[in-house]
Amino acid sequence: MMEWSLEELYANFDSPEYQQDLQALEEKIHAFRVWAEEALKGYERVRETMEEGIRRTIEITELHEKLGAFAYLTMNVEADNEQAPKFADRIRNIVASLSAPETRFKKWLAGVPNLEQVIEGSELLKEHEYVIKDAVRYAKRLLSEAEEDLISRLQTTGGYAWSRLHGNLTARLLVDITVDGEQKRLPLTVVRNMAFHEDARVRRTGYEAELKAYEKVDEAVASSLNSIKGEYLTICRKRGYSDPLEATLELMKLDKDVFDTLLEVMQESLPVFRRYLRAKARMLGHSNGLPWYDLFAPVGRSRRQFDLANARDYIVQNFAKFYPELANLAARAFDEKWIDATPREGKRGGAFCYGLHTIKQSRIMSNFDGSFNGVSTLAHELGHAFHNYCQRNESILNADSPMPLAETASTFNETLITEIALSEADRDEQLFILEKSLQGDTQVVVDIYSRFLFESEVFKRRKDGPLSVAELKEIMTEAQQQAYGEGLDPQFLHPYMWICKPHYYSPGLHFYNFPYAFGQLFSKALYAMYKEEGEKFIPKYTNLLASTGKHDIRELGSLVGIDLADKGFWRMSIAFVEEQVRQFESLAE
Repeated sequence: MMEWSLEELYANFDSPEYQQDLQALEEKIHAFRVWAEEALKGYERVRETMEEGIRRTIEITELHEKLGAFAYLTMNVEADNEQAPKFADRIRNIVASLSAPETRFKKWLAGVPNLEQVIEGSELLKEHEYVIKDAVRYAKRLLSEAEEDLISRLQTTGGYAWSRLHGNLTARLLVDITVDGEQKRLPLTVVRNMAFHEDARVRRTGYEAELKAYEKVDEAVASSLNSIKGEYLTICRKRGYSDPLEATLELMKLDKDVFDTLLEVMQESLPVFRRYLRAKARMLGHSNGLPWYDLFAPVGRSRRQFDLANARDYIVQNFAKFYPELANLAARAFDEKWIDATPREGKRGGAFCYGLHTIKQSRIMSNFDGSFNGVSTLAHELGHAFHNYCQRNESILNADSPMPLAETASTFNETLITEIALSEADRDEQLFILEKSLQGDTQVVVDIYSRFLFESEVFKRRKDGPLSVAELKEIMTEAQQQAYGEGLDPQFLHPYMWICKPHYYSPGLHFYNFPYAFGQLFSKALYAMYKEEGEKFIPKYTNLLASTGKHDIRELGSLVGIDLADKGFWRMSIAFVEEQVRQFESLAE
């Protein structure tokens, strides 16, 4: 068993430390409200007022992160813990009252005369220059204090409540399935992991049982999705956005021309990925494309089956070949109980990394199955932890990332592990590793594209009213057919993919899909730069990671000499993938 430790945050919800911090959060937010009402009436002592506002914001943000992280992390691995959602609700209700003074402060900042000059006269303000200017930029979207306060409070019983319902339903969902002639009820995460099983009968049985199980919760989850998306459409209209995509791009600090360039290159690349899928289908005896239940089927042979101790050693040793500091960070994560890797009932599916800036650590959740894919997933999440580590000395207000760059270090790690593994492998194992790499790339480019199509269509139709389960299934299968094309057998798709992907259920993050594609292709180009430049590349790379909370995406690209609106840059990444497809086709034959 490998479970994380949360004691570095709090012993439990009833501990004096947790209760004291909860009270302190409430008091600091109340004090911020009182201060904002008095101090933000005019512009007499501008510099001192700005500094005080930043200091108060830092204190509140640090407390909120620590308290909220403990509740969120607990909920993800203990679905039956009754305290965690209760305290998560309480924290949200407390923080909801922050909306009014935050709105007032941002609008006040937007009216500061000679803003550049004021910032230049203070070290604290210079340190937070990007945060301040971003607040000024966003101020034009803010509603009145009363409206912002109302939205924030309503979301605690609206979008966030629906999001929790989705999480609880999927975490507790037990799948009825026959295994070795015996009828069982297994956690959803266990059944979904059957997609990677060597036995084709097990893969198909798991796929069919999974789809059947979703019928138990599809109506409730559809209500969750409709409510969250409907709520966001209302908020977008009130803020003056033309559609949710415009709001998302602004939130993610991504220029529309850069996004359009990325999307066009993704569309151009689809035939490359379909070649891989057709080659894999032929290997597995399918003539009409790959059925969904064989999408993750292992091909090739690997003598490597990992337990968690072996996975640790493999990751640490190979990270050391790139950068010893990355290897040391990974070793700490394993040895100091930052990782919860064991699947079990009551634990949610998937994997994520949660940065804990206040204690300069991270926490990683995965559902490790002993496969090379499981190792790659751990390496991926450790990339997020390394990104957090690179920002450890930044102010908590600067320790952030636009979503499209949040996947940079994680995908870089995956590419690094794959390249090293390929260089050490024999012919059979090369096929195995290439398949895993292309499988991941296909998910991040092709499947992400299908998810983008799905979410776009859901928002479009949701304007006219709630969507039924049948409509959601139809939209999902149409999006999969458009993205995968002849690569998949149209008789065996996954109409319920909207239930098992939690990304659709974040009230504050929509289109939580294309950033993965951005990060994947961006990171492959960075890896190509590393191969060309060697150790000289590493300081640029770590500086990029440390700086992601202090620049827009286009500016961050320029830090490493990249024009992100240039199709040629993105096509370099696709060329990297296409070379692996050629190798795969050759080995598959």
